[in-house]
Amino acid sequence: MQKAIAFLLSLSILLPLIAGLVRYRKIPASYQPLLYLIGIGFVNELLCYAVFYNNSMIPVNFYYICEFLLFAWQFHLWKNILRSKKIFYTLIGLMTFFWIIDKVVICGFTRFSPLFQVCYSLILVLLSVNQLNWLIVNDRGDIIRHPIFIICISVIIFFSYKVLTEIFYYYAPEKAIKNNIFVIQSYMNVGYNILLALAILCIPQKRTFTLPLR
Repeated sequence: MQKAIAFLLSLSILLPLIAGLVRYRKIPASYQPLLYLIGIGFVNELLCYAVFYNNSMIPVNFYYICEFLLFAWQFHLWKNILRSKKIFYTLIGLMTFFWIIDKVVICGFTRFSPLFQVCYSLILVLLSVNQLNWLIVNDRGDIIRHPIFIICISVIIFFSYKVLTEIFYYYAPEKAIKNNIFVIQSYMNVGYNILLALAILCIPQKRTFTLPLR
């Protein structure tokens, strides 16, 4: 796949970005990490294509740690498995340390290494499964339209495939196979962004409280 086509597909991130910008003032603070993540993702796509065209591993590697930290913050705000500050800070501390070891000590910022990507993708999938189980058991409303349900489903699908692509891409013997893996992931990314846009549109408006007149 040509880089120009891949870039055009990556611009599907504009769907959740525009939805988030339009509804920003109406969205509760408990969903803000997701909006920040989408904004950073858009900037990363621009940098990869316009500035780091020949080797985009530097912005991509920084985006990986930002993506994990913002998702961890998002799950913390949902007050389920990461509601404990001790568990939350321990997790992000360990993963940040692991990122430094992988990207600075082992392989460097300009080389591809699947270690951190596979690890944080698996963690996000497990966090989403746990959040989904909690939602199914405790929510009594229309769960299909629940924004957390849509977000968790999109994370499970996208990052489960990402684990496979990172491993197969690293060990694939032929360039053609690696290209096919990248093509599929590009289309998966479009579906992922569409689901995130739907989730943002389904986020209920934040409550406003007014003091009674005296």
